[in-house]
Amino acid sequence: MHLIGKIAGALTSRQSQEEMALSSLGAVIGIALVAWISHHLVGGAELPYIVASMGAAAVLLYAAPHSPLTRPWSFVGGHLISAVVGVSCAHWVTDPFIAAGLAVGLAIFAMHQLNCLHPPGGAAALVAVVGGDQIHALGYLYVLIPVALNVLILGVSVWLTRRLIALRQKRRRPFMPEIIDEDAEELPGGMPFSETDLVHALQQIDTYIDVTIGDLQDIYARATAQAHRRLLKDRPCRDVMSRQVVAVEFGDHLQDAWRLMQQHHIKSLPVINRARRMIGIITLGDFRRAAAEFPDDTLEQRLQTLIAPTPGISSSKAEVVGQLMSKDVITLPENAPLSEAVAIFSERHIGHIPILNDEHRLCGMLSRSDIARLLRGPADSGMNDAGVDK
Repeated sequence: MHLIGKIAGALTSRQSQEEMALSSLGAVIGIALVAWISHHLVGGAELPYIVASMGAAAVLLYAAPHSPLTRPWSFVGGHLISAVVGVSCAHWVTDPFIAAGLAVGLAIFAMHQLNCLHPPGGAAALVAVVGGDQIHALGYLYVLIPVALNVLILGVSVWLTRRLIALRQKRRRPFMPEIIDEDAEELPGGMPFSETDLVHALQQIDTYIDVTIGDLQDIYARATAQAHRRLLKDRPCRDVMSRQVVAVEFGDHLQDAWRLMQQHHIKSLPVINRARRMIGIITLGDFRRAAAEFPDDTLEQRLQTLIAPTPGISSSKAEVVGQLMSKDVITLPENAPLSEAVAIFSERHIGHIPILNDEHRLCGMLSRSDIARLLRGPADSGMNDAGVDK
């Protein structure tokens, strides 16, 4: 039973049931189109309208779409070149057994040399030798009908299917721990390498791995997220958050809010009402976006123009925090697990999350660097992004 269990575990597919169903359905549609269109185009002329290698090609193209064996040139070149080799062997070698061996062996050699290795190409070469009198009578026309015709129809079908699946996967692609906000700090375990690094690493491995660069990045992101969940476990936000939070109110002047951010070296300020309930948040990004509208030469000059109070009773620019703040604020209760905060930081690309108590009043601020220090260990200490000594 133990041996059976090990065998069953080794045979377990790493594809989801949904992915397997999609690849199977794609093959049904692709091969059906090849057979139907080819039959209507050449079947009436008593010509063979489909080759068996299309079945093998469908397995690769639909079930292993990221394999280098399924690249467009591999699929097209592998079939056509192998077909030419097979017809040549059938024509020039009289012994059928030797011709069969030479057809496959030389097809492999030719595909290697032309960088279009495609296993079903071997079948296309073999059929040219052992396919019978009807195939032999075609001569080199076999390369065009049915091989090239089948390749064209299946290739278009696969391309359309892949486009539809790619659009669907793009909408469902999980988060990647990349930094969009230049002011946000990367969590430990964030992507420490570039796509070029991954390409170089794959080139150094002398074996075939059926994954794309995007697959590797996705795997790394998922593994990192799982590691964070394992290390943080169910630890609540209140254990790590900063409790002495610097906050502002709706009517506070922009100059005062900016001074607080500079004084406490923080990147955002929660905006609260008199009951300490959250009504918004103002960030460095909000200041920069608003300042970009002014014609001054430097960012510092534009910021000074923005925060300087306008004399008189009317103004064409924002004067108080409430005019500049973002009202859509992501918050968490103080007993929420830190793993939930990690997911929000990664998905929404924000640097801080206000923490609320049971009465929905602001009681703390959690930053990416708070969690980063926790994950790195107790050696890290100092000032956090909310300006409070930990």
